[in-house]
Formats: sequence, C-alpha cells, structure tokens
Amino acid sequence: MNRIGMSCAVAVIVCHAIGHVAFVHGQEEPTQVVIKRNAIHLLNPDDYRAPLSLTAINQVQIRARVEGVVQNVRPTPGMKVSLQEELIKIDSAQAAKLLERARANVKLTTLRRDMMKADVQTGKQTQNMLELAEAELSVAEADLELAKLNFEHTSIRAPFAGEVTRLPVAQGSFVNLGDVLVELRDTSRLTAQLPVDRTQVKVGDTITLQVDQSTTQAKVQVILPLDEKWQSLRELIETAALAVVVVDNTGGTFQDGQTVHSAIVPRQPIAEVPNTSLRNSEAGTRLIQVIRDSMVRDIEVKLLGPVGEGRSYVSGPLQAEDELITESSFPLRDGTMVRPRALDPPSPAPGTTPRATTPTPGGTPAPVPQPGGNPGF
Repeated sequence: MNRIGMSCAVAVIVCHAIGHVAFVHGQEEPTQVVIKRNAIHLLNPDDYRAPLSLTAINQVQIRARVEGVVQNVRPTPGMKVSLQEELIKIDSAQAAKLLERARANVKLTTLRRDMMKADVQTGKQTQNMLELAEAELSVAEADLELAKLNFEHTSIRAPFAGEVTRLPVAQGSFVNLGDVLVELRDTSRLTAQLPVDRTQVKVGDTITLQVDQSTTQAKVQVILPLDEKWQSLRELIETAALAVVVVDNTGGTFQDGQTVHSAIVPRQPIAEVPNTSLRNSEAGTRLIQVIRDSMVRDIEVKLLGPVGEGRSYVSGPLQAEDELITESSFPLRDGTMVRPRALDPPSPAPGTTPRATTPTPGGTPAPVPQPGGNPGF
C-alpha cells in the first residue's frame, strides 16, 4: 500500500491501483484513511451514436405522368396547400390528341355496331358479327377512359393537405415522363426511429421524447431490431431495440428535421465500473467518486447497462486522467484534496530547528514523484 497524506482543506488522491493509506489532518488528531482506486478506461460516445431527427409521415415526390410544357405553376416553396388543390398545369398536345382520337374511335365503333345490328335484323349478317362489333365498341370505350385519365394527369393536384417543400420546374419548361414536378409533405404528424430499452418500452406506450431543447409526448407504433448503424449500441445495452414513434404536431410546434435524442444513447464519455462504486445522490441520481488533479470529485453518471456480474457501463463527464475510487475507509467529500504522505516534509526532532537543504551547484536534483507512481516505496 502507498501512504498518502491528505489535507482537510480540499483535495484527494493520485496513484496506481489498489490500496492507499492517507492521513487526514483535522483540527485535533489526524485520521488514517485507506483508499482503493482503479484507472478508468474511457469509451468514445461518438462510436455509439448516429443522427436522429423527426420526419413527416406523409411526404411525396409528384412526378410527371405525361410529356408537355408547364403551363402554370401556382404554389411556391413553403406554401400550404389543401387536398386536391391544383398545383401545376401541363399543356400536353399528345394527351389532348389521344383523347380526341379515343372519342372519335368510340363514335366510329358505335356506328359500326348499330349498322351491324340492323343487318342482323334483316338477315344480311350473322349474330356473331354483331357480337364482334359490340366487342370493338367496348374496347373503344375503355381506350376513351384511359385517354381521359391520361389527360387528367396534365393537372397536378395535391394528394393531401400539406406544405410544398420543393418546386424544381418553372412555367414554360418542358417536362418528360417521370420528371419531378413538386415535393409535398404533411407535418401534422411526425415520426422518428430511436433506440430504446425493449424491457422498458412496448408498443402502444406513450413516452417523453426530447426534441432539440424541448420535450413532447410520442406514441410507440412498433418495436424493431437494431439496424446496422446502431449495432454498436448493443455492446453497452444488450436489450436495445428501435422504436418507431409518432408525434401529434397538429399545432405546428415542431418541424421536419429537428434533432431527436434517445435516453439510452450516451452523449458523454463511457466507462465500465464495479457496481460497488455506484452511489445514490440526494436528488436520486447515480454518483461515482474519482480522483482528478489531486482532488476527490463526485461525478453524476447515467447507468447504461450491466456488464456481466457486478459491473456496469456508465456515462458522465469523465476525463482520461480520472481514477475511480472503489473503496475508502473514511467518507470522502467532494472537493477533498490529497497528496502522497511521502511528499510531506519530515517532522523535526523535538527541540531542534528544521534545517533548509541547499542544492549543491551543478549537482543532480532530487527526483520528483510522478503522478501514478509509488512515492516512498
């Protein structure tokens, strides 16, 4: 064990691993303290994170279903539109001619059918010829319906009430079949996929969702396995899964693309600690004690998940030089300062005056104890 002198004024420890002895100097007699501590190996939280955001449930790209020249563009990006409102009009000569031809063909086949019916009645034609004429008329009528439907595609209408987000065409431009005309979204209902602990969240639950710096209520629609980008999170939380949640945004409080935070995704450095080092604060949060810059610090941490028997992953404002206090024979308060006992100046003999030591010019300076070493041993 290393022996460490600890001042009551402020401060804590610095050494290598297991047991240490400290003397706490009070107003009366000093108290001996045994402290056990371990080095902390930190994991980068960025290795367990991925972007999360709200998206509109209903969003669509409307593409051209006919060729032609854009005749009229009514909305602008950001404009709210209603259900079946006309957004764009395409002047398609081809669609117009196909409709005209289909109507003429119906008229032609109707005349043929009527003539064939008269011939059958006079015995000039057989019944089979009449049935053939009626079949031709049915085909012509179906072609007319298709031509009408095709012509209707020259009028681009909103499939739902929403907001225009993109309008890549302008009046007078020529569009081909399949070109994007307008992008539309409905932000009254937003969704997100975020990691959850499947032992604590189930389908139908209402959970508190953090969106940017605010919170809202979201309903869990389905629980899915972790996808590829979240597989690393399973190392920390074995029961992690993906929840698809829906936010009622009829009031327009939130926007498509706002950042969402998952309660189980760490945002601060991660460490594996023994469960015996975890304590409860007065506020009900979890704490660990570390030695940082020769000072005992209480660090509030978030419990992530167990690691085998007796150990857990935690996340908190930890630093690479921190040393975890796993056991102490004397309660250590946050802010207590400590230093190795070997660094204390030797006590003078009774009745003598301490003599200052002057270094010999050109001599070798005395070795300075390094942090993490075992001074005096």
